[in-house]
This record gives sequence, C-alpha cells and structure tokens, in this order.
Amino acid sequence: MTIFASILFLLLPVGEQLHYTVRFGPFRVGTLDLKINDIAIIAQESSYHFTARLKSNPGWRFLFNIDDQLESYARIRDFATLRSYKRVAESGYEKEIQADFDYQTMKIYYSDSSTFDLKPGAKDLLTLWFYFRTLALELNDTITVMMHGDKNDYDVEISVTGMKTVETGIGEYDCLELKPKTQIKQNIGIVYLTKDPRRLPAMIKNRFSFGYIVAILEKIGG
Repeated sequence: MTIFASILFLLLPVGEQLHYTVRFGPFRVGTLDLKINDIAIIAQESSYHFTARLKSNPGWRFLFNIDDQLESYARIRDFATLRSYKRVAESGYEKEIQADFDYQTMKIYYSDSSTFDLKPGAKDLLTLWFYFRTLALELNDTITVMMHGDKNDYDVEISVTGMKTVETGIGEYDCLELKPKTQIKQNIGIVYLTKDPRRLPAMIKNRFSFGYIVAILEKIGG
C-alpha cells in the first residue's frame, strides 16, 4: 500500500528529550540529543521547535571531532519547515547558517544572502525525523516527501521495509524500519520507529565511507 497523504495521528510531546548513545561497531563514540523544545510562533503560525545536538566523545576525536547542532521550526498543521538552523563544528571546520522558509514569497532566504525557490510543504532533515512519528505507517507502506537541505531540493521516497527488534537503554522494542531513497545522494539515515503509540525513533543508522554510525536510544527526559 502507498500512502499519498500524511495521516497525523499523534501530537508530539512538548518538552520531550531523547538521549542517544552513538556507536561505531562495538565502541561508544558520541552522543545525540533530540528535543521538542516548545511551541513557537513563526510567521504567525504555531510551530514545533526541534533541536538536535551531535557530539563525539573526547577519546574518539582523533577519528572524528564533531559538535554539530540543528534547529528547526515546523508548523504544526502540516509539518512544513518555516525556519532551519545549522551549526557545524567538525575537526577544525566550522560553519553556521540559517534558512527562513517564506510562504508569502515562496522563497527560502539564507543568512548568507542566497535565495532559493520554496516548494510547498518542504521539510528540512530534522523536521523529517519528527514528521515520521506522526504518520500511521505500516509494513510495506511508501510515502514521498519534499525535503530541502543544504540549498538543495530532494524528492525523498520513504519505504517501510521491515520489522526489527531493537535493544535500547530503556528496554526492547519491536520497530518499523524506514528506509529513505533519493535520486541524489543525501545521507538521511535509516530510522527504526517503535510500534507503540509514541512512535519513538529507537535507532537511527547512518552509513559513511568508513562504515555505519548507529544512534541507539538510551533514555527519555522531559
């Protein structure tokens, strides 16, 4: 079955904090924190304020030294991104940029003065991770979502390809495996959502040139 429109069935819990251990093989190499901060008003729209922080552990900074932060504001009614922010600090390289998604002009305005056309309903990467949780997805479902990231547009096809039992720091969960596919290479990550009503991202798996980095849910706060 293919879902052509989202089925919003879950209001996300404001204040929720998800803490992950990041592993490379058997080694703990960092942490990832995802948070639903609050409800903000952006462009007169009620919006979720999401943040993500990825940090490498001190003992692994010889391999990769990372302290990255993402923020996004997504309007509650359809999860379209209204603002995104990205700060990258990796092995001596630093970059900071913000993008405002303006639905009056249908343009995306970057803080470096660059401008791009805005496609309706476009979502940045961080919003996309939370958006998955609001969909009534089942095995073999497929959806297509418009994503905008790093000044590029991507038609992302997400398929529920299987079931997997994931061992987390707060217990064992049966999860749906969501695999994204794009025409242009873009590292979105395979997401494993719990089948319970919370649809927690129990594990996020990314492939890099040197292997897989896996973020496993360790605890929940908020």
